[in-house]
Amino acid sequence: MNIQKLVVFLDLAKTLSFTKTAEHLFMTQGTISKQIIALEKELDTQLFDRTHRKIELTETAQLILPYAKKIVEQYQGMTDVLEMHTKKQNLSLSILTIPTMTHYAGFRHITQFLKLHPEFSIQLKEVESAEVPYYSTEQIDSIIFGRNFHEPPTNFEWLPTEKDYFVAVLPAHHPLAREKKINLRELKDEAFLLLGQQTNLYQPVIDLCHEVGFEPNIVYNGSRMDLILNMIANDMGISIVMEKTVNYLLKEDTVLVPITPNRESFLAFARKQGEHSLASNTFWKYLKQNIQLLKS
Repeated sequence: MNIQKLVVFLDLAKTLSFTKTAEHLFMTQGTISKQIIALEKELDTQLFDRTHRKIELTETAQLILPYAKKIVEQYQGMTDVLEMHTKKQNLSLSILTIPTMTHYAGFRHITQFLKLHPEFSIQLKEVESAEVPYYSTEQIDSIIFGRNFHEPPTNFEWLPTEKDYFVAVLPAHHPLAREKKINLRELKDEAFLLLGQQTNLYQPVIDLCHEVGFEPNIVYNGSRMDLILNMIANDMGISIVMEKTVNYLLKEDTVLVPITPNRESFLAFARKQGEHSLASNTFWKYLKQNIQLLKS
């Protein structure tokens, strides 16, 4: 049943005037008449007595009137709920991010955006970096903040915020701790403490070691950078990590030293090509403007 027919029926039952109902609903009198005739055919009953100068509700119309009111009220309630839900979705943005996001410029972009646009809300969902490759998100409207070593697939657009490079983390008294740069091969006999395979930093370290001709002796791999740094401080080994991953966590008795060869990585926002919510498009526009300003 077309809900509009019931709206016309309710208004006409109140005004008992095709002219007034047409004015209320911004329709012609002919359209009002057609809607009532169609409803009468659908219900197989007469709703209005048109035999006198004034139209009158039939007994059947008076019987169904409260039900028609309830149907229209429930329909209006449903549309109101859907409208509120759509509005909420339009003003809410989901961002999938690596756990160390607060170390990077991307986090400052989010906080500054929220200060400028308090009408929007952002939900951050932390996932391990290996779970945030660009092709993995199932939510078309999610934005990803993650690390990658190459550009995303063509069905994604991306905005790199900064670059990052590998460094060696050594105990402060290590023989190489005062070097300005270390050839990775000089660490071939060390015990390696690495971020594990659940991150996307594990395999690049292995590849770099293979590139200079040795298989690293990995005595630990896990997800807690603070634990790795404590182990290094206690002479349990060394680590190869991205500089900005540990810059704010470094302990007094550990040091960072750049390594060669190295690999460049990008911290970037990314989202799938296609239509997006108002929140997503507003945030994306903000990122484009501000990242460009930083580069200029």
